[in-house]
Amino acid sequence: MSAAESVMVHHEWGTLKEVVCGIPYFKIPTSLPKNVYNYAPTEGIKFFEANLGKTLEEADPELYKKARGQMEATISILEDRGVKVHRPEVCTPEEQSYLSELFPESVIQFYPRDPMVVIGNRFIETGQFFPLRRRERFGIRRALADRLADSNAQLVSMPPEVPTPEASDGSWGAGPFLEGGDTFLIGKDIYVGVSGNATNSAGVKWLQQYLGDEYQVHEVKLTKKFLHLDCCLATPREGLAIVCREAFFDGLPAFMKDWQLIELPYVEAKEMLGCNGLVLDEKTIIIHTDLPNLGKALRDAGQEVIETPFDAVYRFAGAFRCWHHPLVRESVL
Repeated sequence: MSAAESVMVHHEWGTLKEVVCGIPYFKIPTSLPKNVYNYAPTEGIKFFEANLGKTLEEADPELYKKARGQMEATISILEDRGVKVHRPEVCTPEEQSYLSELFPESVIQFYPRDPMVVIGNRFIETGQFFPLRRRERFGIRRALADRLADSNAQLVSMPPEVPTPEASDGSWGAGPFLEGGDTFLIGKDIYVGVSGNATNSAGVKWLQQYLGDEYQVHEVKLTKKFLHLDCCLATPREGLAIVCREAFFDGLPAFMKDWQLIELPYVEAKEMLGCNGLVLDEKTIIIHTDLPNLGKALRDAGQEVIETPFDAVYRFAGAFRCWHHPLVRESVL
């Protein structure tokens, strides 16, 4: 099998070669899930509440154009670096109505990180917490069908989520839930965030059972102020991390004990998704232009930093890592 046919990811910082990136399609639900208020940026919440039931393009054509332009500009950066880019197909009306008996028709296709996880050559369709986000898999599945059929990928879909209405505490049943934004690959050690807004302990256990003894899966408990682990952690290279300490319920994971840490203020992490960068390789990371202090700290740490606007994307609770998912990263020796 040629390298072009392989699917392989082992580390967060391997050289990015092939990726799935989000599209600027977003239909806002007619009501918001309770847990969205735990973590979403203030401006995003205001926008949602003012535009219930509309697509982003209907609600604000200029913001839609801005989001599309910022995504396309980032894709140009990736392609200039030789990265092959795939995009999800827009979900059909039928796909958007999936589980509409539990939650109104809606879908967001900005953030393909979460409906999938690639570990080694295993391609996992995840089990997502919010019913509206369980619809995202369909556009990705159709877009990647031929690519994965001709690859070495071991395809698996997590057990379907039991159809359960939203509880008074904002929960959606027992799961198992596992989302890509919570899942960090540090070689054979996999770190998985659990905030109560996405992945749960049942999802962590499922992943360990599925991967077997070859891997060690570690649960990282987060506060409910953050959606995913990648909203409060980035690992641009081995030995260097960007962190927001306020997010970690039991302190930072042990693997970072001797690492160099760049600490991000809570406001920059939550409201601006500052930890959520796009690692191109061990030396290079993309961040958005609203984080000058982070850019300086990364350069001082020896990283090449590419800055590009992304404010029309991060206001909806996800930035660069949320917006992409690797299919191929070159192994780190």
